[in-house]
Amino acid sequence: MFDPVTAEFLRSAPALPGLDPDELPQLLTAQYAEFAARRLRMVEGGDESADDGTDTDWPLTRIADSYELIVSIQSEPDTRRAAAFVAGTAQQILAQEAVAADIKAVTPIMDRDGIDPAVAAAVLFLAAEQYADAHEAARNIRPEDRPQHYVCTLLAEDIRDLASGHFDSILERSERRPAAFVSAPSLEERSTIALFEALIVGIELFASEVLSVAAPEKAHGRFDNARAAFQRVVELSSRDHAGHVLEAERLLTSYPGPRHIASLLLAAYESTVGAAVTKMLPPGGANVDFWQKWLRHRASTAPFLWPNHREALGKGFQDTGKSAVLVLPTGAGKTTVSCVKIAGALARGKSVIFIAPTHALVDQLTEDLQQVFPEELEGSVVSSDFDRAFTAGSALESIEVMTPERCLALLSYAPEVFENVSLLVFDECHLLSPSSNLRRALDSMFCVLSFNSIVPNADFLFLSAMLRNGSEFAVWIEKLTGRECVFADPLWKPSRQARGVVLYERKTLEDAKKLALKIQRDEAAKKKKQPKGLLKPARDVLKCKPFALFGLQHNWLKDDSAFCTTVKISDSPVTLTGKLSPYGINLTPNANKVAAHIAATAARNGLKGIVFVNSKITAASTAREISEQLGDAPKATQDEQGRWEALECELGDLKHSLIPAPTVAVPHSAQMIRQERDLAERLYRRADGAQVIVATPTLAQGLNLPAHIAILAGDKRSDPEDGEREALEAHEILNAAARAGRAGHLANGIVLLVPEPILQFSKINEIESDVIEKLQSVLPEDDRCLTLSDPLQVILDRISSADLTDGDVEYALNRLGTSIAPENAETEAKTRFDVKNSFAGFLAERRNALEEFNAKVQGLNEVLAKRTDEADDTALGELARQSGAPISVLKTLKLKLMDDIGTLPNTIPGWASWVIAWLEKDDTARDAILTRDRRAIRGAAGLKKDGPLSAGAVKGLEPGIIAWLTGAPIRDIERQLGGDPEKNLICPQARELISQVIPLSFSFAAGLVSRTASEIEDIATGSATSIAVTECFATGIRRGFDTPNKLAFADIKRGFISRVHAHKAFAEAIEKPPEFENTANYQEVFDRVKTYL
Repeated sequence: MFDPVTAEFLRSAPALPGLDPDELPQLLTAQYAEFAARRLRMVEGGDESADDGTDTDWPLTRIADSYELIVSIQSEPDTRRAAAFVAGTAQQILAQEAVAADIKAVTPIMDRDGIDPAVAAAVLFLAAEQYADAHEAARNIRPEDRPQHYVCTLLAEDIRDLASGHFDSILERSERRPAAFVSAPSLEERSTIALFEALIVGIELFASEVLSVAAPEKAHGRFDNARAAFQRVVELSSRDHAGHVLEAERLLTSYPGPRHIASLLLAAYESTVGAAVTKMLPPGGANVDFWQKWLRHRASTAPFLWPNHREALGKGFQDTGKSAVLVLPTGAGKTTVSCVKIAGALARGKSVIFIAPTHALVDQLTEDLQQVFPEELEGSVVSSDFDRAFTAGSALESIEVMTPERCLALLSYAPEVFENVSLLVFDECHLLSPSSNLRRALDSMFCVLSFNSIVPNADFLFLSAMLRNGSEFAVWIEKLTGRECVFADPLWKPSRQARGVVLYERKTLEDAKKLALKIQRDEAAKKKKQPKGLLKPARDVLKCKPFALFGLQHNWLKDDSAFCTTVKISDSPVTLTGKLSPYGINLTPNANKVAAHIAATAARNGLKGIVFVNSKITAASTAREISEQLGDAPKATQDEQGRWEALECELGDLKHSLIPAPTVAVPHSAQMIRQERDLAERLYRRADGAQVIVATPTLAQGLNLPAHIAILAGDKRSDPEDGEREALEAHEILNAAARAGRAGHLANGIVLLVPEPILQFSKINEIESDVIEKLQSVLPEDDRCLTLSDPLQVILDRISSADLTDGDVEYALNRLGTSIAPENAETEAKTRFDVKNSFAGFLAERRNALEEFNAKVQGLNEVLAKRTDEADDTALGELARQSGAPISVLKTLKLKLMDDIGTLPNTIPGWASWVIAWLEKDDTARDAILTRDRRAIRGAAGLKKDGPLSAGAVKGLEPGIIAWLTGAPIRDIERQLGGDPEKNLICPQARELISQVIPLSFSFAAGLVSRTASEIEDIATGSATSIAVTECFATGIRRGFDTPNKLAFADIKRGFISRVHAHKAFAEAIEKPPEFENTANYQEVFDRVKTYL
């Protein structure tokens, strides 16, 4: 549960009689695992009263109280911080138990004699610099539900905001609160009120110091600073008045409640004030005014720098002229710390490129960065509008968020727009490795190398949680750029998970199989024939109560000992599945059903869950199943209602949606259109919205969808080509697991893997080897599980083996043609780089394999030289290098364009039909351009996905593409493709077309056509067809607009959620679209539409 740094931190707490601090990590994890299991079982009707370990000498309550006392009296900072974390963690588990049991408090949240544990826990976590825990603990501070004096309510609200990082709210409350509180009848009550009021003043001073603003008027001049206020309350709360009041006797006055909270606040202040984000110095060349304004804005939501961020800052990663490789555990704030480096670039008037691996993550990061860098602050604009960057005369916005593929396209076709860029941030940079997807890795590596060539003075910032050889990669970046590259890999993380695997009692499984076999034989005897598979009555008894085995510490497996605990997670059995064999019944895990059962049970008890399934179809069906189990659906907010209306407009009817209405469990997969995914995420993020989200591991990569519990429904998937079962990659499992508990949302989470095959145990806490293997997959010694290699090495190896027909090799050779100067080459290319300076070359040198590597490079250069000799058309050769398309295909394309010069289309739909006809007839072009999306194309055309990429399949797309361009809803696109949206409501063919075929291969084909056409004089001058239409063709295809006028309208009236809505708005706003000549370019069309509007 605890990372190595945090575990060591816990162990540094003071030893107490009978309590060895070395055992604290596993003791607290065991208590949390027991609590989690009870919480899962509680709603099922069992008596699950809290068990805080009272059968031991050190139950949680005693641990909490003892270490809390140490914090209040200890002055040594490190000891106090460690004790605070131990006490806070224990108090947090106890508070969660109380919330789960719905125990209503009837006492004041604080008074003269004491304070509520929830208040103590929040401040203790601040004292320990565990900000995510403090944020979560703050949610349990609910003064509005308790009877206490008004001054105590205000103080509790201030502490809640202090722990949540909402310092602006503290200062706003200061303006509203009374300058003096109503006097109480007794001296004791008046003294208590005065002490608590002084603490309010101290917190107000604390907030103003952290935000670097003037102290509020009501706090001004009362104390020198927050420390003085807290220290004064400590002194006044416990005093010996001997010699002052009575001569003969001693008089002691004690106010333990104010004193205790004052001592905790003092500890929190001393631990955190130095970590205030506003204390960061600007990097070299930064505009100081911009920097200070941004820090002030940032402090309003994230006032403190986490310890791991300070470690990176201490190495100077934020400095101008330094690149960095940061390997931080998932959930440790990679994006948060990257914002410091981004702010430094913006403060110098520079632009930033932020690379994210998926379109879903691009959308989320764009929204997140817009909040961190709001336009109204200093005019910073965060954009993910890829198409706008290609418009003539356009410049990049302050921050551009895009995928590696789109960044590479921009570097290839419009390198001039990068002139003002000074930083490229590459999130999830382990995708540079070819282990999962070679083409994506190639594009990513070409992106890095080309960016460095085009903008050699720009910095890089690489982020990952998975890199094993991050330091080695950093050394290469330093060599590549010729400047320092900082490497930091702090293991500390602000949130944590109790990770475990689901397993079953062996005897219960055997009994279930025996019963099922008996029923099977009895049913077969009745039917007087032997069935091929298990009959339903037999399947129905394959039930068993699930248990979970949790590892108790990060290094839970030592030599022959495993530090684990086994707990029952449900009092009702789950249904397994099985197959008949000559030896009886082979049980299978029924992973999706079991995961749905656990998620629904968790949701009933207030635990938000995320379930990972291994296919997009399963995501939708599992979400429906969970929704049926849970019942009541949330109501849409006003903002969501507008988005539902946009979704209805895009689909034609909400009955065609994978989420036709707000529901308690939502899917999240590549099968969904963008508007559906957006609604799913919004529903899930709000507390009173969806309680479960069912996602695929790949799509959820990096998405900030915090959950109390993450359930992995299986650790294998079916290969789409051959149907064979294959294991999920280690980084996929770890990335999915990290969705449980996210800093700023939830500090603690639960991870459960439903493994394949089924795991069993004979005795509680008796662990077998197959169980250990599965637990290692979700609780490895180190999350850094991926060694980065260079995809160019794969290409070099294949070329040296004479494998030149491979599609990825062909693609790489075309790309490398513009990147490498073959020997005796006469021309220079914009994106030139020497492959010897690649990561592959660097690794070869480090491993004393340079001679072999150079021989392979020589072979590559020979192949490239031969291809250069064959490329007699310079312009087409450059386009081949920019796009990766074969030069032979581009030559035949140019010839066809020239042959059709008198009959070329003059509209975007006309050009779409022209491209379809070309690809339908040209087998070579069709295979070269569309093969990667073969399955999606066949699916969109209504054919079985496993067949060949036929001309008929491509021709079958044409009606759907034309409908897409002309603003038809998805329901009508489905009909045009030959589907029946009334029989198959989700419109699967249309979804394949618009989610994969159009944005990938068809828009790529459109781009090749428009760029090849621009090299033909009659087209380039507008004598053969419209220049604006040719320029807009690929963009129109991607975005679904059939005229340059509509495209310009959408660019001017930004913010349309639905493509169909944009078409309708255009028709309403522009009765007679502005006319333009064939010689007009898109910019001229844009200007005319803007003038018209």
